Amino acid sequence: MVGAAERQAEWFPGMVSSTVEDGIRTIGTAAGGFLLEKILTVDHEQMRFEYTITGPLQFEHHLGSLHVEAEGDCSRVSYTQQIRPEALTYALRAATGDALIGLKDLVESGKYSRGFQEVEGVDA
Repeated sequence: MVGAAERQAEWFPGMVSSTVEDGIRTIGTAAGGFLLEKILTVDHEQMRFEYTITGPLQFEHHLGSLHVEAEGDCSRVSYTQQIRPEALTYALRAATGDALIGLKDLVESGKYSRGFQEVEGVDA
């Protein structure tokens, strides 16, 4: 689930769509905007996914990383972000916390995140 970049909107609150083309993920937001992210790493063996936001928000540096670790019958997901300027960290910190809750809800109960819109005729 974490490595399926096109499915992020299913578990990240406030996102209504997520598409991937040529290594770039385009995310539609519930507010009517969008984000562009370059996918850097999809490593299924190490269960790691990394990306960087390329626009329209302007960062000096951004690296988002999700890592899944097996723990017995369960899994632990770590979501970290390196962000400069630091002033942008506060908004993204709350969003990533909500995203982890959304991911847990989707995996455990099949509940889509707030804002996600299924497209008729497309399997999620």
